[in-house]
Amino acid sequence: MSYFFWLIITYLVRGVLSLRYRIEVKGLDTLTPERLNRKGGVLFLPNHPALMDPLIVSAWLWPKYRMRPMIIEYMFNQKILQFFNGIIRGIPIPNFESGVNEWKLKRGQEGILTIADGLKKGDNFLLYPSGQLKASGKELIGGSSATHELLEECKDANVVLIRTTGLWGSSFSRALLGRSPSLSKTLIEGAKTLLKNLIFFAPRRRVLIEIEPNPQDLPRGGATRIELNRYLENWYDRYPDEQGNISEKEPVTLVSYSFWKKDLPVAFKAPDKRNNGEIKVPEEVKTKVYREIRRILERPELEIQLDTNLAFDLGMDSLNIAEFIAFLTKNFDIGQLHPEEIETVGDVFQIIEQGKEGRAPIREPVTFTFPEEKNRPAPAPPIGRILPEAFLNSCQRLNGFSACGDDLLGVLSYRKVKKAILVLAQYFKGWKEDRVAVMLPSSAGAYIVILALQMAGKTPVMLNWTLGPRYLEEMMKISKATRIVSSWKFLDRLAFVQFGKCVDQFVLLEDIRKQLTLSMKLRGVFLCMCSVKQVIRSMGLNRVDENDPCVILFTSGTESVPKGVPLSHKNIISNHRDALQCMVFNETDACYGVLPPFHSFGFSVAGLLPFFAGLKIAFYPDPTDSFALAEGINRWKITLFISPPSFLKRLFQAAKIEQLQSVRYFVSGAEKAPEELFERVRSLNTGAKLIEGYGITECAPMISLTRLNLPPVGVGRLLPDIEMITIHPETLELLPSGSDGELCFRGPNVFNGYLDNPRSPFIEIEGKKWYRTGDLGYLDSDGNLIISGRLKRFTKLGGEMISLGAIEETLAKQLIQDGRISADEPSIAICADEKEVGKASLILFATISIQVEEVNRILQQAGFSNLVKISSVKQIEEIPILGAGKTDYRTLQGLC
Repeated sequence: MSYFFWLIITYLVRGVLSLRYRIEVKGLDTLTPERLNRKGGVLFLPNHPALMDPLIVSAWLWPKYRMRPMIIEYMFNQKILQFFNGIIRGIPIPNFESGVNEWKLKRGQEGILTIADGLKKGDNFLLYPSGQLKASGKELIGGSSATHELLEECKDANVVLIRTTGLWGSSFSRALLGRSPSLSKTLIEGAKTLLKNLIFFAPRRRVLIEIEPNPQDLPRGGATRIELNRYLENWYDRYPDEQGNISEKEPVTLVSYSFWKKDLPVAFKAPDKRNNGEIKVPEEVKTKVYREIRRILERPELEIQLDTNLAFDLGMDSLNIAEFIAFLTKNFDIGQLHPEEIETVGDVFQIIEQGKEGRAPIREPVTFTFPEEKNRPAPAPPIGRILPEAFLNSCQRLNGFSACGDDLLGVLSYRKVKKAILVLAQYFKGWKEDRVAVMLPSSAGAYIVILALQMAGKTPVMLNWTLGPRYLEEMMKISKATRIVSSWKFLDRLAFVQFGKCVDQFVLLEDIRKQLTLSMKLRGVFLCMCSVKQVIRSMGLNRVDENDPCVILFTSGTESVPKGVPLSHKNIISNHRDALQCMVFNETDACYGVLPPFHSFGFSVAGLLPFFAGLKIAFYPDPTDSFALAEGINRWKITLFISPPSFLKRLFQAAKIEQLQSVRYFVSGAEKAPEELFERVRSLNTGAKLIEGYGITECAPMISLTRLNLPPVGVGRLLPDIEMITIHPETLELLPSGSDGELCFRGPNVFNGYLDNPRSPFIEIEGKKWYRTGDLGYLDSDGNLIISGRLKRFTKLGGEMISLGAIEETLAKQLIQDGRISADEPSIAICADEKEVGKASLILFATISIQVEEVNRILQQAGFSNLVKISSVKQIEEIPILGAGKTDYRTLQGLC
């Protein structure tokens, strides 16, 4: 498009901006060939006080320079901007303010390389050195490295500095909310303000833009990142007032929303991060933190004080801070942590002192809730041979009634969910592979994807992102999946997770949505109006057998690799039918799905079952965010809350009693529920019941449940259609009924064997095939299942099965490689101390002296997740050995 076309467009934009802004530009005449005398393109570097400043700057510079802007992805992906982003060829850059992970680092590096290549060719770009909206009156760049990296790579690039003054205090800045405002909501409110003031009478904000090309004293060509960033901060933080005085901190400028009266907004006042008293953390904690900072920066003699700023005083960039936060979350129980929370070392110690439950997360208020519905059909067992058929039958029965909801999409009816699934299934139908990996949190979108894949005849492969890159790569290898369906919104919030080679296999839902053709949408809408049989036949699902796999989940392997568990349609549907015979639900019940879909309990019980049975279900993506869960339970009027005991305990610690009044059933599984949980439920005085269950991924997963009309004993009684025997764990002989031994099960819910694994988990006794669980227990005289122990070398941490053998193997390999131990004799052993119910601690027994920090660093570097951390090291003279030459773990267990 021609220069004159864009000149006309920008004059129109200036005209619209003039309705609310009085803009003055200084230095535009200095952008001459004499000043822009370097061979490369122009890199425009503005400060970033508000969401509106990119538009204001572009309105004066775009016609001549056509600079491609780097745009934070949450802005780039907004629907109202996508058309314009395509025209101006914006470059998306991840939002490191919300967290750092491997995928975001890769995307960020790709953006930097695009700019570097373009600058060398003479193209122009607009980049914000801080990488985010400023959070105070000062423009703080800290340890950001993008600008320095570009100037080092592109020494012939021209640099134009731009300072915008006057927007700090506008609705588009962080000054009013203390966080980045929503662009769409703020634009709508701005339009209302113009209308209330008859468009032309709205009070106008004074905005000054100052431009300086190629400053002679700009540090480049050998300057350090810190030197460059300090220079830019000093240049930006020179704000003139009306009297011409210069201040290094821009004052909040509030402009009335009304011409007719004084209607000023209220500026946000940040709470004081400091406690009234001094920070109380043990000296050994301080020493540990100081040592880690020095290690990351490779400065062993570094002096550190409580008021030392991580970015400005120490020069830590986003990668350094990401590594530091990973250390903090692994070594201290502080929950999820974002970079903006730890400006100084003192902030770090205060967060450690408060702990996870002492920090209520700041969330934007959400108002979604299920509507009251008259004549809603009562929940019923699923009908159908395969999962898509069961879902379609539920849609036919409930149609316009609420199916699910979450804080992103709001409430969706069965009709809306069905349409979304059938449209998306048309897209997935075009993929040649039979297995497609899914990496999504508990959400309405996740189950729409899962059901759409199944509707398209694909088998979803559920990936557990918490176990580290090593396990992720093995999951992809075992399943032979080549693509991972995920979402930008999810990956953007996922902090400090490593993906390994999987980082190149993501297919984002936001990109899929753009690729949905009109014919896909029309065909999906048409199928919505067809009968269940017609849809099944049209999608080719009439050829699918009920014994075919409908999902692949993963459980920990006996060594260092996970095992793929293919569950069939029959496994899951029969398990749902059996479970519904043991519970009593009504049409007003609503379930809260907070467990991730890679968890068998989350996938089947707190995910698919409500869709098939006709229960309403609300989703929340983070089961550890106890404050948000409590608020959500109250808002959605949840009656059925499903969670492992560890998350339930945190919920009771965070929730106010009145927030849990609607809950009728707390369903606990994945770990043994301690007696204190039963007491906490009783103390609500609402008649709520704690139902405890026992399940295994290989059994789809429910095996037993405590009954509502009976006192809770053990983990309840077996579900209908499930048979159980016990065998001697060593001789494998069948034991008399009621004898304690290894638990073995059979039934329609039991899977047929691990994926591509020749080792059979079954034993044949008297002509029947039984699944060996590796757990020890028995049925008492009343038919209650009592779990007495665990045979396998696993423990549960955070509800996840962790292989002790894999940890041991990894440590031994590294220590042998370092020459610390010999491969000829056992020198280390790992045991799990499970004395405290529901909370296991990992103990390392070693014949050498080694620190806990070093051990955990080895595990982290090997790709283990933050769940896996050694609590203590016990040095012993020798590792005890059994007669058969194996490590005597029973003796070691007694030393825990």
